[in-house]
This record gives sequence, structure tokens and C-alpha cells, in this order.
Amino acid sequence: MSTYADGDMSYQSINRAGTDIPVDPPQYDDLDVRYSSNDGMEQFEIEDIPYLNDEGFFKRASFMTKKIAHDFNNNVMYPMRRMIDPIAEGYSYLRAYYEKTIQKIGNPLVVKRLFYVFFIMVIVFAVSKYDNDEAVNGLSGGGFSSGKFYDIDKLSANIVSLVDKKLMKENLEYFSSMPHTAGTKGDLTLARYIYDCMKNNGVRVLNFDELQSFINYPKYDRDKTYLSLSDGSRHAELFESHRTEMEYLSYNPNSLNTNEELESHFLYANFGTEEDIKRLVDDQGSIKDSIIFVKYGGLIPEANKVRIIQSYDVKAMVFITPKYESNSNDDTFSYENVIEKHNVGLTRNSPGDVLTPGWSSEDGYVTRLPWFKSESSPKITTVPISWEDGVAFLKKLEGKGFKYADGFYSGSSQAQDKVKAKLRITNEHRPAQHIWNVIGSILGREENEKGIIIGASRDSNCFGTLSTNTGTVILLEVIRILTYLQRRYNWSALRTIHFVSFDATEYNLGGSTEWIESRKERLKKQGYAYIDLSDAISGDLLSIKSHPFFHKIIKEGLKNIKVEEGSNDISTGENLYDIFKKQNNDKDTISNNMIEQKNYIPFINMVNIPTMEIKFTGSKYPKNSCFDNFENFENRKIDTDMHKHQILVEALVRIILTLSESPIIPYGFTDMADSLGVYMKDLSTYADKKAKEKGQTINLKYDQLSSSINKLKSVGQTFSDWCEGWERFVMKDADVEPSLLAMNRWRWNDNMLEFNSRFLTQDILMKRQGYVNLLFGVPFSAPDISNDDHEWNSFPKVRDALDAFNFDKAQEEIDKVASYINLASDDFLNI
Repeated sequence: MSTYADGDMSYQSINRAGTDIPVDPPQYDDLDVRYSSNDGMEQFEIEDIPYLNDEGFFKRASFMTKKIAHDFNNNVMYPMRRMIDPIAEGYSYLRAYYEKTIQKIGNPLVVKRLFYVFFIMVIVFAVSKYDNDEAVNGLSGGGFSSGKFYDIDKLSANIVSLVDKKLMKENLEYFSSMPHTAGTKGDLTLARYIYDCMKNNGVRVLNFDELQSFINYPKYDRDKTYLSLSDGSRHAELFESHRTEMEYLSYNPNSLNTNEELESHFLYANFGTEEDIKRLVDDQGSIKDSIIFVKYGGLIPEANKVRIIQSYDVKAMVFITPKYESNSNDDTFSYENVIEKHNVGLTRNSPGDVLTPGWSSEDGYVTRLPWFKSESSPKITTVPISWEDGVAFLKKLEGKGFKYADGFYSGSSQAQDKVKAKLRITNEHRPAQHIWNVIGSILGREENEKGIIIGASRDSNCFGTLSTNTGTVILLEVIRILTYLQRRYNWSALRTIHFVSFDATEYNLGGSTEWIESRKERLKKQGYAYIDLSDAISGDLLSIKSHPFFHKIIKEGLKNIKVEEGSNDISTGENLYDIFKKQNNDKDTISNNMIEQKNYIPFINMVNIPTMEIKFTGSKYPKNSCFDNFENFENRKIDTDMHKHQILVEALVRIILTLSESPIIPYGFTDMADSLGVYMKDLSTYADKKAKEKGQTINLKYDQLSSSINKLKSVGQTFSDWCEGWERFVMKDADVEPSLLAMNRWRWNDNMLEFNSRFLTQDILMKRQGYVNLLFGVPFSAPDISNDDHEWNSFPKVRDALDAFNFDKAQEEIDKVASYINLASDDFLNI
């Protein structure tokens, strides 16, 4: 019999034992005794694992999970399958039909790629059509452009809500809290602050431009710097407010020291004009070796006065500062101890470093002229004094010589009537002092090589609240708003926008001139507009000066600016254009007389970049004096609520957007031609006036000039017609600017910049090295401040010849500028 081998017991043994099985089942107690550990082995105790005791909980959890999964499958997944399965079947059918159709069309691989490209194009179009800057988008900018045209009106719609008046006032107070003479620690501190402001606002292209220029500083030393009467009865106080820190000391930027004490009789020459000096010389016979006292102000710059007077071999000049009146709470205060510190470097010969006239000193390794070989440096010592001291000195001349209209006497060179004074000036001269320009740029997205420049002077001979700080505050606010528009609308200008904080403006326009001289050729090809922000807020009268190219866009910009109700400083409830007309006898004529000592001088006269200046003026203030401070700004209520700052920021941002975002550079050639016609008539009047002064009758010919202006007007009309056609086609009829038309537009823009450079003479024998513009620029003898007597900023070479009574030369210059206009007009149409 076979057995199963996998047990110890065989089937047979079990069967045999079956006869012995008890009838009743065993008792469990008996089993416990039977199988107890009587065999000598101990029971091994093992602790129960705790979680085995929770076996009931896990069973319940498992049951609930299965129930939830079952319900989810029945209530969610099954209905979804019932919905999706038909779709999947439909998709399978369509896919099969799609594949079958493609095979009928052609090569499936090629056809699928074409469909893919079309699909991507649709997506790109949808994204570009409905992206997040839709509110300001315009149309496409052509096949070769890198963006779209933006709607300028929509971009500038909410500017007024973006202006932060509180921040502007905080900046103004901070800038006014420290003196910042060019090249000093205060100047460097503000330069770094402006750099950081640009960087923090998202201006990515930054340059901290370090230059070198001649700078002089005053030193307090009673033994080496003084002015007194020889008898010791009066000593001039050569500092303000009884303070002897450097910023309070009396000096003229770019002035000459004395090697030793000068002692001589002194005379008074009123304002120091040629007429005043001629009258004095006619009365005295000679003014050689005298010390000449003159008043600040009048019709010519202070440096021109020095040039005139030093030709008579005098020993020194003393400038008398006018007294300053301040209104506060309906009270008027008169300050007679104010000392203004004005530049005596000859800006009208060549702006910039007086030791490098006509060439750049940016790299530091340049030829610097000796002091007495530079045409821009003064050759006699000068020093300014207060009105109080000036009157005390002039009273010593009472009854001697002749009497001027202001009541003071000229003094006398006669031995018995001479009144003598002692003078010694010892300033610190630094021929290569470091100065700093700060430049930031928002790069253009299409023609980024072209750009506009917004510049503000930063340095001041003391605190400079009105003279420099208001312009710097507005510059930073304009930057903040434009960079906000970048972030908000993903916008960048069509062409580049440059922001520049210029140093050494009070030192013969050193920072701006040196910056231009080092990149002159590049600026001629790339710069098409400059906006100057010097002394931006100093009164309630809106003052606008501009190149004729910009008259139209300025007026349109002003019309869009609503003046808020409730402001007490200017008219309210009107737009800015209406206020401008009301303040100018219901005329909207914009002057071109940019002839003051400001940073626009080198832009106009060296590279002929069209320029504008918009500011609020009307209140006289002690420029370049420590009385030009934040306290007086508040006391005189110049703009305590910063309302005029806000208006000016809004106006500038609108104009900047128009200049940088207009597809075609917005030059007004028709306005240009019309203005030149007005300037030509004024030139004729000025010539007759000069001939009358000389007692002559002249007959200057203006036929060629008139003909050239008419030609320019015709060219301007042709260009205007093209612009209207472009706008009609692209802006109204087409969704995309054709590439060929875009390239044509770029060529017109190039021609506009070339048009400007056509009027820069290459004559190396020019007497005035910084003045090469034949069409626009300031004549040497033009007034120091703008007036409406003549159109001073036009035909400068002709006016210089007339001032010299060289009428043949004047005719030659008239014909020359006519030929330049003809040539520029012809070249402008070459596309």
C-alpha cells in the first residue's frame, strides 16, 4: 500500500489508530494540562504588537475606502465615460478622415507642417491682438520694426494721477539741504543720489561720466583775500550771513587771482556796458590802472563786461550785487548783504573748460592752454560784493566826476579827487578738477540710435533751490513716470530717451559742453531734440522758448493739460494753452530767444540740435547766492503745494512721448519757414538800426535769403503731404505698415537730422570757437536775458557783422546762409 511521504504519519497509521478515537470531544482544560510545559521547556513570552490590536479599525477604514471608491466610480467616472466615449469615437472618426484627406492633398508630412505653421500664426496673432497692453496699442510697425506704434493719447491719459507732489517736495528739500558747488562732496553726493534714483526706477542704461575741468574755489583768509578803502575806513565783508564756510564766501567762478595786493583809485561805471565805459573814458580821458566798480545786470553778460573793461588796462573789477527783496505773510523784507557769484569765463567766445576752448577734456590727457593764452579766461581780477558794501564804497565818490541815472557818481582820476582802495584775492585754482555728469537712457525699440535729450543742471554755488534743484526734481519725476509706463504697458519708446544731470553749469557750462565736445559727430547724427530744465520754477508766468520745429507739438500738448480748480497761484479751470495765451496778450507766439547762460547754448551753437525750454518764471531771486534756499522758497510761496511742478511734469511727459513715440519725427517745416520769414524782417530792422547808429545809409540785399526761405517752405509742404499720405494709409486704411513704407519713413527721419547738420560751418578760422551754427545761435553782443526787442537767436554771424558795423561782411553772411538753406532744402528731398 502506498503512503504519502510528506507527513510523519502514513495514511495507514491513521486508519489503524481510528479504532481508539474517543466518543466525546476533548475538554479544553484537559488539553491545557496535557500540553502544559511538563516536559521541562519554558514558554517564550512575546508581547503583542500594538497595531494588531487595532485590526478592527483598519477593517472598517478599508471598508469605507472601498465604499467611497465605488460611489465615486458610479457617480463620477461612469457618467464621464458615457460622455467622453462618444467624443473619443468622434475624434477617432475625424482623425481617420483627416489622415485620409491629407493623403489626397499631397505628402502628409509637408501638409501637416503647413497646417502647424498656420496654427502657430493664429496663436501669435491672438496673443499680440489681445495682450495686456491693449489699452495703449496701435498698429504694427512694419516688417523690420521691433514693435508696434503706441497710442500717445492713451499713454498720457493718466499722467496727472501719476505725479507724486509729496515726493517732489521731499526731493527739493533734500537737494536744498546741502551746498553743491561743482566738484565738491555735496555735488558728488547728489550725483550718486540721482544715479541711484535712475537705477531704482528701472533705467537700465546708466553712465556715471567723470570729466576734468578748471574749477576755482574761494578760501577764507583775511590776510590774503580782502577789499578795503586805503584809509581803512571801510572793509568789504566778502561773505554772506556772517558765515565763513566756503559756500558763503565771495568769488566769481573762473576768476583770476592777484599775485599781490593791488592799490589804486576806483571808479564807477554803472552796468559796465560799452556805452557806460565810453562815457566814463570820455569824461576821464583814461581809466588805466584803476579799479572799476560795476553793477550786476544790464543788457550784457558779466563776462562780456570783463572783456570790455580789461581792454582799457584796468587793474581789477568789483561787481555790486543788487539788493534782494522777499515777501512773507504780506510783509516785504529787503536784504542788502546778498552776494551773487556769477561766472566770468567768456561763454560767448567758447563755453566749457576755459583752458580747453573748442576741444574736449574728457580723457584728462589733453592740451591745456596757459591762462593768459585762452580767449575764454578773464585777464583781470574780479570779485563780487554786497549792495550794502557797494553803496558804502560809492558814497566816497559823491560829488566827483559825473552822475549816473541811478544817483551814483563816477568818481575821478584827478589827483586831488582820487579815492583809493586796496584789493587782494587768493582763490584755490584746480586746473583739472573732477566733475560728474550722470546719464541714463531708455533705449528705443525701433530707431534706438536716434534720441532726444532731457537735461538739468545740478551744481550750484550754494544751495540752489530755484536755480538748479527745481529742474532736477522735475527730471527725476519725469523719469519715474516714464519708467512706470514701461512696466505698466510693456512700453518702450520708438526712439531713445536720454536723461542727463549736468555738472559745472556755473563754470562756463562745463559739464554739458565737455559732454558734447567728446561725442559731437555722434550727436549730429543721432540727436534730434533737447529739452532744458534749468530754473524750472521761479514764479507764476508760463515761459516757453523753442526752435520753430516744435511750436505745433508744444501748443497741442498744452491744450491737453487741464489746470485743476482751487489753485491760487495761476488761473484755474482752463487748459494750459489758454493760460499761456492769456499771459501773453492773447497771443500764442513762442519765442526762439534762447540766449541765457544755460546748457542749451552748446546744443544750439555747436551741434544745432533743436531745443526747447518750458518753465514758470516771473519772480526775481538771488541766483548763485545762499539766499536761494528752501526756506525762502517756502516763505515766498513760490510753489508750496508743488502745483506748478505737477503741471510742468505733465506737460513735459506729453511732449516727450510725442517726440519719442511719433513714427515720423514731428518737425514742423512749415512753421520753420514761416518763422525764418519773421526773423529775416527783424534782421532788416536790426541792420537799419545799426546803420543809423553809425550815421550811414545801407542797402543790404535779402532777395536770395527770401528765395531760399520760400524754397524751404515748398519743401516743407511736400514733406507735409507725404506725412499726411502715410498717416492716411497706415493709420486708417491698413493694419500693418508695409516694410517698404517703413524704410521710406526711416529715411525721412535720417534726412531731418542731416538737415540740421547742414548749417554747421567747417570754417577753422572762426573767431568764436564754440559757435559754428549759421542759422541759429546767440550773437556775441546779444543781451544776457531774453527780451522782445529783436530775434536775437537767429542769423548770428550776420548780427555779429552788424554789431561791428561791417556791412559788407553782413551782406556776405546773408548770402552764405541763403546758400546753406538752398542746399539743405535740396538734400532733404533726396530719399
